[in-house]
Amino acid sequence: MKAVTLLLAVAAFGVQAHHDEHESHGHGAHEHGHGHLNLVLDGNQLMIELQAPAADLVGFEHAAKTDAEKAQYAKAMAQLKQPDALFRLDPAAGCTLTQQEINAAQEEHDHDHDHDKADADHDEHHHEDGHADMGAMYTYTCTAPAKLTGLEATLFGVYPTLEKLSVQGILPAGQTAAELTPSANKLSW
Repeated sequence: MKAVTLLLAVAAFGVQAHHDEHESHGHGAHEHGHGHLNLVLDGNQLMIELQAPAADLVGFEHAAKTDAEKAQYAKAMAQLKQPDALFRLDPAAGCTLTQQEINAAQEEHDHDHDHDKADADHDEHHHEDGHADMGAMYTYTCTAPAKLTGLEATLFGVYPTLEKLSVQGILPAGQTAAELTPSANKLSW
C-alpha cells in the first residue's frame, strides 16, 4: 500500500507541474506527441503510470462516433491492456503484472450530466481544444526487484506519433527524472 501512496504523490507532483505549466504557458501543457510516465519501485512492487494525449494513443480526441472510430478506439484500449508491448523490463527481475487500470478520459465526456451551462461550455471548449488525455496504471510484483535496473519504452513502436515521454520516478536510489524518445528509449537506474 505504501507504493500506491508514493505513486499518488508522484502523480500529484506531475499534475501540479502540469497545471503550473498550463497556467504559465497557456495551452502548451497538453502537447501532442508528448506523454508522461510515473514510476515507483517500492520493495517488490513496481508501479508504472502512463498518460498521453488521446490523439497519440487513439488517433483522435473526440468521442468515437463512427464505426471506424469505435473500432480504432477499441484497438487503442486493447493496446493499453498489453503493457508487455509498451514496456520491456529485465526478465531477471521476475516481474509479473498483477493489476492494471485503464483511464480513458474521453469516455467521461460522454457522461457529463450534472454540470451547469458554464461548466458544460468549459468542458466542450477544453475538449475541442484537444486536451483529452488517456492512460493506464500498471502494477507489477517482482521476485528479484534488485535486478530491475531500468526499463525500455517500446511503446514508441506502437504509437508512432508519440515523440517524447517525460519520466518521473521514485526508486530505491532516490528520485529520478528523464526524457525518453524513440531513439533514446531506455531508462536506467
